[in-house]
Amino acid sequence: MGRNILVVSTVDQAESTLRSRLGEDVDEVRVVVPVVKQGFLDWLANDEAAFAEAEAEAQRLADALPGETVEAAAGEADVRLAIQDALAEFPADEIVVALHPDDEAPFAERLAQGDVWPSVEDVPVRVVVVHEQT
Repeated sequence: MGRNILVVSTVDQAESTLRSRLGEDVDEVRVVVPVVKQGFLDWLANDEAAFAEAEAEAQRLADALPGETVEAAAGEADVRLAIQDALAEFPADEIVVALHPDDEAPFAERLAQGDVWPSVEDVPVRVVVVHEQT
């Protein structure tokens, strides 16, 4: 029996790292890309361009991961809140969060990382640090 995985990624082009970490026993996957690629003023203004970019990245990532994609969408810039929102509609067995290393993280991501680990709502969280491809 496969697993239901919630994938939350703030890193573009994280699919190869995530595929290797997820394995093949995945039934369903829900992908959320928090809207963290924005500056402080854009973050305060709820930047629509950043939201659209996150939506596109979520779909691209979902297409590259194993399992059936239940949904791929942009999420709240606050990673924990994005996870909680997704868990309200998706019964995940595990949460896999792909983040930048601290020194590469955008402003909103650094604010968002907070206290997400080791679990959210009793669902185990696995953090994967991914260096963004240039």
